[in-house]
Formats: sequence, structure tokens, C-alpha cells
Amino acid sequence: MNPTSHATYKIIRYILLIQEFNQTEIHHKTKTSTGQINKVVNWLLTRRFIEKGNKKYHVIDPGGIIAIFPLFRNMNDHLVCKIPIRGSMDKIIDILPKGSILCLDSAVDTYSSYFRTNRICIYHKKPELIKGKFKPYSGGLLDLHVYLPDMDLKEDIVNGITSKLRTIIDMTCDGKTYIVKDLFEDLWGIKFE
Repeated sequence: MNPTSHATYKIIRYILLIQEFNQTEIHHKTKTSTGQINKVVNWLLTRRFIEKGNKKYHVIDPGGIIAIFPLFRNMNDHLVCKIPIRGSMDKIIDILPKGSILCLDSAVDTYSSYFRTNRICIYHKKPELIKGKFKPYSGGLLDLHVYLPDMDLKEDIVNGITSKLRTIIDMTCDGKTYIVKDLFEDLWGIKFE
């Protein structure tokens, strides 16, 4: 089962955020087929990522579910360009064109009181627009990483930034799960030692 496919991701996303669910709820909230929902729920159940209670299923291993994503997705495959640019991070973020969505390190930077990044990461559907806009700023020490969105982002954007869940998934697919340990605690109460 590929968790990055459109319908499967909608189902998994709902399950991870709600944590206690039944299949009818998923169908009403995600508008996905009952057959696909049943397939995903059974797959998660047989791998012991969820368990069935009296009336609802419960997520028991959200970290295990997140760990499936890098098997099907690598952020480097979606990196369109790296642009070394001059200027402050705040200034560059302020002039990002419409449709830019802060992701990866840049998203973690906004959610964390402790983490600070030395790169700006964005999703944008038109990377050529970004290349053109930032050509005059090229040659600096700050890297702008532009990613083409591969999974549906519609429900994963909060004020121009990827949601906490999507940030966890993206960072895990970038091999940096350890950076989002605070987000695991925020969403699921999981503490890394």
C-alpha cells in the first residue's frame, strides 16, 4: 500500500489526526470510497498500527505509520532547485511569490522555539517562477530549496506553512525525523529520549 497516493493519503491523514475513528466517519469526512477505506484500515490493523475497540479503531503507533512514507517518497526526488541567495531569511520569505508554501526546515522553524535553520524550503507549483524572481539575489550564503509538491497539500497548509502533520511526514522523508520530535509530542504525546 502506497501511503502517498491521493486517496490513501487522505485516509491516513484523517486517521493520524483524529486517532479514534470508524470507517463511516472516514468516508463522510474524506469522501473516499468505502472499499479503499476498508483496504487501508485492514492494512494498518494487520500491521498493528491501529487496534479495534468496541465501536471504534484507535491509533496505537502513529510513528510506525509515519515510518511507512519514506519507503515510497524521498524529498530529494522532488527538489527542483537550490538557489544560493543573498539577503536575510526574513526578507527573502517576505518576497516569496504567491503560491509559495514554507515546508521542511522552514516549517519546523516556525513551530519550534529551539530549532533554527540555515535554508529556506518551499513548495511551489511553478519552480521556474522562483528561479526567475531570485536570479538577482543569487550568490549568497543562504540556500533556497524549491520542491515540487507531489502529495495533495490542500488540507495541509496553515497560514502558508505546511501543517504539523505534513511537516513531520516531509522531515521523515528527508531523513530528519529527529528534528520534529517536539511535533510528535504536540500531536500524539510521544516523547523521544
